[in-house]
Amino acid sequence: MSEASDWIESPAPPLLLPDLQGRTAVVTGVSMGIGRATAELLLENGARVVGLARVADRWTHPELLGVSCDLSDAEAIEAAFREISLRTDRLDYVVNVAGADPKYAIDTITLGEWDRLIDLNLRAYYFVIKGALPLLRRGRGKSVVNVSSINYRLGVPGRAPYSATKAGILGLTTGLSRELGRDGIRVNTVSPGWVFTERQVEEYFAGPQSQKFLDYLAQHQAIRIKMSALDVANHVAFYLSEVSRASTGHNCVVDGGWLLE
Repeated sequence: MSEASDWIESPAPPLLLPDLQGRTAVVTGVSMGIGRATAELLLENGARVVGLARVADRWTHPELLGVSCDLSDAEAIEAAFREISLRTDRLDYVVNVAGADPKYAIDTITLGEWDRLIDLNLRAYYFVIKGALPLLRRGRGKSVVNVSSINYRLGVPGRAPYSATKAGILGLTTGLSRELGRDGIRVNTVSPGWVFTERQVEEYFAGPQSQKFLDYLAQHQAIRIKMSALDVANHVAFYLSEVSRASTGHNCVVDGGWLLE
């Protein structure tokens, strides 16, 4: 059994990088979780954030421009970037975070469920980058980070469609890092393990079976840390910053030593 005192639960210190100040970033999924933590960290670093989310007004900040967008709808993404182009003449960063992680058994999944998941978790990443590209080419930071997951390596029953999207993000990253490198644009992936976001805590770590899930996590992570969304956001910020200027096409695994790679 894993005792509560064994776990690192203190908040991560925010990564502060001077070159992020004054830059402009598009971040998807800013309503909660890793997307919100990334947006808040960029704002703390003095950046301006254009936040894309289905509902754009859940929280506010003077330097946050919220844009409502159904990211599973390619036409909505195009419309969002038409609006963004009226508000700014350049973008420095793009961070793709938004996604869903439902379980679908192969015997019961419908074509509609498959398409909706692929559209949100994979197609949206590509078309957000495509929509941002004219502004990104005029920016200074010229860095894209795609958030994936280690789940595609785990073989979890019912997660095959989800895992396929997360594996696809890695292929998207490597392909675009080569294609956009000629424009000086870097593209990297950050792949988290089990993160204690609001939704994950509610679903797994706040009910009667919470100890079972915590014990499972203790068996797999090399270090007993309850990773927060900020732990992931810090790695995102590193790959946005010019301190990582020699890195593109990378997959940065942030999993407390689950995969040990």
